[in-house]
Amino acid sequence: MIPHPLSQTTAPDHVLRIRLTASVTVYGCALGAAAILISIIARTGVFEEAEHLRLIPALFSALTGAVAAFLVTPLAIYHARDRANESSGLLIWLGLGLGFGLGSSFVTGLLLPLNVVIISLAEGVVGVGELPSQAFEAALRGIRSFYVEGALAIFTWLLAGALFGVGAWIIDRLNASPNPIASKYGAWAVSLSLGLTVVAFAAFGPPETLRNLG
Repeated sequence: MIPHPLSQTTAPDHVLRIRLTASVTVYGCALGAAAILISIIARTGVFEEAEHLRLIPALFSALTGAVAAFLVTPLAIYHARDRANESSGLLIWLGLGLGFGLGSSFVTGLLLPLNVVIISLAEGVVGVGELPSQAFEAALRGIRSFYVEGALAIFTWLLAGALFGVGAWIIDRLNASPNPIASKYGAWAVSLSLGLTVVAFAAFGPPETLRNLG
């Protein structure tokens, strides 16, 4: 009996593996952007009113969180999911989410001093001529910040890790679907829709609610 053309995944395994890695990485970067914005709001003092960051600090901070997630995610997913034609269970993805949250939190801590320098440059506080020395000092401060800032933001990043695990599990199931349409487009649809939703919530959600997530 000849199987229906939609009953089998037509993409070879290496294509599925690359698509899974790419779509999960995009989702992870969105979570990274959201997590750093929330962790900054969470540092608002108990007797202070929580507020969103101004546009320029928010943009560069979100980019820093996305870069941190990008440094952690792709290689880990590509090697952990070497058989992308079969989806993994939720518990495995939650375990990967735990690693994502822990790793991204500390890498973000490492990058935060440089993030401050770039924001200062964009706002005209630091001149271009001062950039090399400021960047060097930021690199030195990043060693301490790796531990201190990474630990301070760990709760927010662990929440991001839980979301990462659930979202990536859904992406994985769609990517490994025997329906080629669901496999080709479903993984990207979930990655982008969930990612944009999380970023929008972090950027525009109620500040007091966001503070409680840190």
